[in-house]
Amino acid sequence: MADPDGPSSGGEPGVPRWVKVIGVVVATLIALVVLAQVTGLAGDHGPGRHLGGLGAVAPGGSGPGGFLW
Repeated sequence: MADPDGPSSGGEPGVPRWVKVIGVVVATLIALVVLAQVTGLAGDHGPGRHLGGLGAVAPGGSGPGGFLW
């Protein structure tokens, strides 16, 4: 009689261990990034950071950084 708690001899194998490990690592990194953004530990990031605080276009008709839109 086969041991009910032992390894199964039929059927398809489960998810490989390396896939599970990568999934846990990626989920942990995403959780850390979200936590840093929510708590403010990541600093002031976002598109408004690069506009000099005003977000206005320069008088020469070029956008921030001198690029023409």
